[in-house]
Amino acid sequence: MKETVHIIQTPPFWLKTPPLSLIYLKNYLENKKIGVQIHDLNSTLYKYLNYPLNKWLTLDDDFEKGLFYIAEKRAPFVFENLYRQIQNSRVIGFSLLKRNTPFAFKLARRIKNRFPDKKIVFGGPHTLILKEKNKLNSADFWIIGEGEIPLYNILTKGEPQITCFKELPDLDSLPLLNFEPLNPLKYSRSLPLLSSRGCPYKCNFCSEKLLSRKFRYHSPQYIIEQIKHLISKYKIDSFVFCDSLINYKTQWLEEFCQLLVKNNLSIKWEAQARIKPDFPQGLAHLLKKSGCFNLFIGLENGSDRILSLMNKGFSSNEAVRFFRKLKKADLHFEISLIFGYPHEQKKDYLKTLQFIKSNKNIIPKIAQVNPFIDYLKEFKDKFPTPQGLNKVSAFIKFLQNEKIRYTKSFINNLIYEN
Repeated sequence: MKETVHIIQTPPFWLKTPPLSLIYLKNYLENKKIGVQIHDLNSTLYKYLNYPLNKWLTLDDDFEKGLFYIAEKRAPFVFENLYRQIQNSRVIGFSLLKRNTPFAFKLARRIKNRFPDKKIVFGGPHTLILKEKNKLNSADFWIIGEGEIPLYNILTKGEPQITCFKELPDLDSLPLLNFEPLNPLKYSRSLPLLSSRGCPYKCNFCSEKLLSRKFRYHSPQYIIEQIKHLISKYKIDSFVFCDSLINYKTQWLEEFCQLLVKNNLSIKWEAQARIKPDFPQGLAHLLKKSGCFNLFIGLENGSDRILSLMNKGFSSNEAVRFFRKLKKADLHFEISLIFGYPHEQKKDYLKTLQFIKSNKNIIPKIAQVNPFIDYLKEFKDKFPTPQGLNKVSAFIKFLQNEKIRYTKSFINNLIYEN
């Protein structure tokens, strides 16, 4: 197996789990006899630069734009080691999110200056935003959507410089995850998983609806084999599903939980879930029995008018019924909220406050609160608005007065203060 490609995760980025996108690309390409080396510069430089965790994870435009030069000055050996490793490879890939894009672009320029013949490939969610803004340069290769098939084609038979949404039709055809050469246990005691790709729903505020063309999911049996494999390899019993939602199909989730119980896997797992009016009470109890210890749920608002404008697909009363089922099963869950959505009025805001106050005994925790952000610039007004920011501030005071639990680090965590 001849090494042909290096794939780099640049900082700043999430630190709790290994970069799953790089692992998928490596496993897929190696299964097709293509050598791959992955570099988690995010984790490496966090270790050497010695920044506080909140500094690394808080949105800060100045920090993100200047981090490359700081890292290059304080940890030059990291870069020299990288350059030595990639010197004989013809293709270098980068995974882009908004926060790490400035670093990735600067590093890519350094690499091109040293090795003019190298082919640079950019993938990751932020490539879609750059494409929408006409900011894809003609010198490099760009992958919009998932990267396995396009990157393989670039390496073996050539692809156009911009490839959009060439998606795997059968997720069960993927090899079981192998996190080597990264040591996943150095990140945390939980491993990331994906049981699906994409999202079948089209919430109007969410950019994820544009990141894939077709929602696909693994079979329950595949995920069980994946978990067994990771338990055996890493002696770990805690998993976090990174899917948009774990409960798209009731039958799928029920079969998955039954298999967890039947196989006596005794794991702990958490996931994101959607509010579903027809969610069976028995399934809530089965989730608890299977080891689910937390669900992150996007309520987003307590006003039915705003929920309709957001295209959430449920009412506030249906949300309450769903929450009661989880509460009855003793399932811990956390909710997220958005304030300042277009056309939101004071009466809508007050309805959300009343919703939270009326149901504070069944909602264990507020996980995330943010003003509406217009990622794709679909509205004429500039977002977040001052009104949206003020509503978030007032809401936090409300939570404090009502003695309602919330996660401080996830308040306004999606906006740039500067």
